[in-house]
Amino acid sequence: MALKVGPWGAQSGGTIWSFVAKGEINEIEIVNGYVIDSISFKYKDECGVLQTLNVGGTGGQKTNKISLKWPEEYLTSFDGRINDFMGYVVIFSITFKTNKATYGPYGTVDGKPFRHNGGVIVGFHGYAGEFVDAIGAYATLPYVNTTLKEPDHTTKMAVPRGPGPWGGHGGMEWDHGIFLAIRELQLHVGDSVIHAIRVLYESKDGEPVWSPKHGGDGCDQIKTIKLEVSEEFLVRIAGFYGPVKGCDSFKALRSITFYTNKAKYGPYGDEVGDAFTSSVTGGKVVGFHGRSGVYLDAIGVHMEYF
Repeated sequence: MALKVGPWGAQSGGTIWSFVAKGEINEIEIVNGYVIDSISFKYKDECGVLQTLNVGGTGGQKTNKISLKWPEEYLTSFDGRINDFMGYVVIFSITFKTNKATYGPYGTVDGKPFRHNGGVIVGFHGYAGEFVDAIGAYATLPYVNTTLKEPDHTTKMAVPRGPGPWGGHGGMEWDHGIFLAIRELQLHVGDSVIHAIRVLYESKDGEPVWSPKHGGDGCDQIKTIKLEVSEEFLVRIAGFYGPVKGCDSFKALRSITFYTNKAKYGPYGDEVGDAFTSSVTGGKVVGFHGRSGVYLDAIGVHMEYF
């Protein structure tokens, strides 16, 4: 089973394209001028037959070809920039990475960054017309790390997945699971957007467990919330999500506020866009889940109800 991520770039317009290789992806050809004009993929289908998919237009002065010797070499990530060109949002640059090498960047490194990192990439999808307007990927699930590195610290409570996540549709999914308590939250905030979040939990054994940082490195401003777990606990989150400045097609968390049984923390960021809130039913937040890439794209909560 493959996880669909993205696409990044224009969210409409052009022609929808998509493929999932049943065998391998063994060649990518990128044609570009100032932007990415077209991309061609060669891959094997479920019958072992070599297929070719061309997306984009006929322009571009430079052609670069990536040849992969599968299964020794396979795609693991890609990143790039999106920007406005001739009145359209398109892919300005792209870089492909494998378990062995980095290919690119191709195009013009200018605009809003995007990135996918995780799993083995077995296909791509997006929009294309005269140019490559948007690109996303299909990645195999067994290689995707969506949980904490120390899952044994999580409790085994049979609590259903909490509400959300709220936000944009980009980024990689992640899920912390359920813990006894939340000790500390660290938010990376700047440029009217939530860049990243990191959470310090208390395990079932009373030990501190840090989550990975979910999001990008585009901001040095860190807001810290510390809770005395014997007296204070989270009961609700609320906020706003919407387009990131300079790229109307890319949505992420613009603002977030945390409510405890004793106080309100925030809002952090700009309260613009679509509003959201978790349940106000009696209970406490015992974990987070969401999506992230360059920014904190979306967030949801796991609840323990009283």
